[in-house]
Amino acid sequence: MNADNWDNKLTFRFEVLKTSYQDDVSIPLFDVIRLDRNNIGNFTQTGDTCFRFSQLVDQVFHYFDCLPEQSEYNLQIESIKSENDRCYIIPVAVAYQPNDWTDHIKEKSIFEYINPVFLTDLQNKKSMLLIDQSVEGYHTAWLWEWFHKKCSLYNINPQAIIYVTGDQSSLDNYESWANKNNVDARINIIPSTTLSFYIYKTYISRKLDITFDKLLTYKKENSDNLYLYDCINFRPRPQRIYNYLHLKNLRLLDYGNISVGDHPNWSINLSSQQLKKYRLPADIDTRIPPKKINQVNPTSSDRYWEFVERILDNVYQNSWVSIITESSYFKYESSVFISEKTFKPISCMQPFIIVGSKNSLKYLRKLGYKTFDGFIDESYDNLDDEDRFFAIALAIQKIKNIEDKAAWYESMRPILEHNHKLFLSIGIAHSTDVNLLTKYYSNYFKK
Repeated sequence: MNADNWDNKLTFRFEVLKTSYQDDVSIPLFDVIRLDRNNIGNFTQTGDTCFRFSQLVDQVFHYFDCLPEQSEYNLQIESIKSENDRCYIIPVAVAYQPNDWTDHIKEKSIFEYINPVFLTDLQNKKSMLLIDQSVEGYHTAWLWEWFHKKCSLYNINPQAIIYVTGDQSSLDNYESWANKNNVDARINIIPSTTLSFYIYKTYISRKLDITFDKLLTYKKENSDNLYLYDCINFRPRPQRIYNYLHLKNLRLLDYGNISVGDHPNWSINLSSQQLKKYRLPADIDTRIPPKKINQVNPTSSDRYWEFVERILDNVYQNSWVSIITESSYFKYESSVFISEKTFKPISCMQPFIIVGSKNSLKYLRKLGYKTFDGFIDESYDNLDDEDRFFAIALAIQKIKNIEDKAAWYESMRPILEHNHKLFLSIGIAHSTDVNLLTKYYSNYFKK
């Protein structure tokens, strides 16, 4: 493939591209951006709901649509029937976890469903396959070996694969695996936070105008009525149950504004060994009464995204700190998933503590955000699973003991404003995800 054929255009190609244009005609972005996402896609012939429109590509569309017409950047959208010789990316999002789009459990994997036209171009270095799992952070120990075995089986250069995942530790873990196994040709890993983009869109659509001065004035005037913390939960994940019990054990429940869904699995029977392992007393009452936070939690699937993308700015305004119960926590999950939950308080200039995987704060700082060491005891971030719950509850207890919480909040102004500014830049500047995608695309086809 001649390097000239990549044409300096970031090009995406789709099996399904229903437009008013002829299928074999390339169309400019400003037409694509207005199309129904149900009419654009790859792997749609499988009928499997785990194959969807890529969130990262959706973000790319947004960035390029906001650029001036005379820009150094160029983007092209094409049908699979395009006959030009331009190099391109085959994008698809995969939902759920690797078991749902590999053949580890299922009969067929995503590779078995690749369109023959796409497969030929992958083998001939005319295309790259983008697999986007950015809305999830699930990982399994066998995934890296699986990717390379499939590439070998289908005669695809591993460098033609772009794997986008919400697991922030994925690149570090993959590099370690590849070094250990002497792998030279490596897939491209993008640890992604595309979910922050959807929180940004909510912030803009609601016309929120969060400023530190307004918040500080409100908190000072209402300091006697503010909750010590807020803690928003929906699904009864184990870490959320353990976190609740630790707050209960230190008698901190009455100081918090907590949402606990009415799902029956919130109340569980824990063995004495489990309680001891996670530093809880054997006689603690593990029953968790339903308690809801401001807005009713949606229960129907058609309202799920409304729940995911909402910003409870009133909740943050009326508490001193947020406890974020992330989707991953335990070492066996082999993942550090920083989801939309973390970016909601950031958007509202709210200090936070993350009940998440070990080193969550480390990877958040790697993204450019600042955390609250010196104001909040963040030593919990480096602790193992068993100790992290207890340390987080202790950190909340230390904040409870601060006499002048308004002055404490005001002292964090530089951090909160920095994070808020970085969050707002999501909509006006290329994210790390998009920059890496463009870099991988350019480097692969220029070689």
